[in-house]
Amino acid sequence: MRVIRLLQQDLAREIGEWQAEGLISTSQAERICARYGIDFNARDGRSFGYRLLIVLGYLFVGLALITLLSANWEEIPRMLRMGALVALTLAVNGLALLRYRRGEEGGATALFFLGALIYGASIMLIAQIYHLGEHYPDGIYWWMLGTLPMALLLESRSIMLLASALAIVWFLVEAELGYLPRSFPLFLLALGWFVVYAKASNLLFLLLLASLLIWCEHLLGWYAGDARLFDMDAPRLTFGVGFLVCCFALSNWLAARAKPHLRSYGALLDLWSLRLGMVVLLLFSFDSVWWEYIGWARRSATLNGATILLFSSLTLILHYLSGSKRLNALAAVAVYLALFLPALLWAGREHTLILQVVDNLLLIGFGIWLIVHGIAQSISHHFYLGVATILITGLLRYMDLVGDYLGTALLFLLFAVILLFSARYWRLRHARQETGR
Repeated sequence: MRVIRLLQQDLAREIGEWQAEGLISTSQAERICARYGIDFNARDGRSFGYRLLIVLGYLFVGLALITLLSANWEEIPRMLRMGALVALTLAVNGLALLRYRRGEEGGATALFFLGALIYGASIMLIAQIYHLGEHYPDGIYWWMLGTLPMALLLESRSIMLLASALAIVWFLVEAELGYLPRSFPLFLLALGWFVVYAKASNLLFLLLLASLLIWCEHLLGWYAGDARLFDMDAPRLTFGVGFLVCCFALSNWLAARAKPHLRSYGALLDLWSLRLGMVVLLLFSFDSVWWEYIGWARRSATLNGATILLFSSLTLILHYLSGSKRLNALAAVAVYLALFLPALLWAGREHTLILQVVDNLLLIGFGIWLIVHGIAQSISHHFYLGVATILITGLLRYMDLVGDYLGTALLFLLFAVILLFSARYWRLRHARQETGR
């Protein structure tokens, strides 16, 4: 039932209709909702779409005001400009506070969102008035710093999303200019508290993990003497894949938690870890990638080895803490080591074909496991991802032949056998289930 956990709003609405039609009792509706982390008696009658339209409406109101001010900016006296910006910021936030004290939390949150936009515009325009552009990322930083407390106090997903976007933009701009954004971890802590203890949000949870990854990789680059953003040398690539393997083990740990929103995070992380894992294996199915990676790995062997050891250990610890009897996290560590240890220990550039063949075998095994596990556990996204893995691998091998034409033809026949046997396994399993009924 992993997909349903990602569609709680639709499920709550459907259960409400069942209860209204008399198909189930109120107590049954409450128990079903409780199973998926929904409070049946505190359902919000306004849909997510309604709230999204309100927030986007206020977003465009803010953009319209900014555009209007910018068009006539030079014609307005300096003191009037300054006073108008401060007054507008205070007025919008004051109105939002008034509505919040009246108990109109939805409307107040939307106005606070608009107030945050005007606050940011005021920072930029006041800096322009007084020519304060010596280090322009500071304006983004103070905008984020003023928005973040409001998001935490109101526990508003939309305002937290705005603060997150500002924090990431500030980080990227600072890093691009050659600075280390040292206070970025404070934002990560705030976002982590929000998604775990305040308001569940799949989007913000994924944003937290992505932000943590880019921060750690940038820090690794600083340690290695290369502070360029997204420079995919060996330590960073090994780090990124290791982080992905660790996230896969984290999904098992989250799936074993009691709180429904943590289990939902686990299902989401499982889905995206497998998808990105397929992308990594497909990337290393080309010999040109191995040629580049082996050269990188030899130049930074110590750092590369420490990264492999770190993430292998963290994954094993998370697997032990999860108490899971499934061996998928251990298999992920084995694949991680099979990919990166040879280039570190013995493989040279003359072994790229061997490593490419090994990766293709891992891809085939990954696809088979996903198909079989998806059918056995009735997890649709595992099944379809496994089929997609087999089909994409076949397409890539058609465009980039491994060996000669005979070898490629044999590989295609192997894919055909895998898919046909998977179909037969599906049919037999469903036949047994029908017989059991």
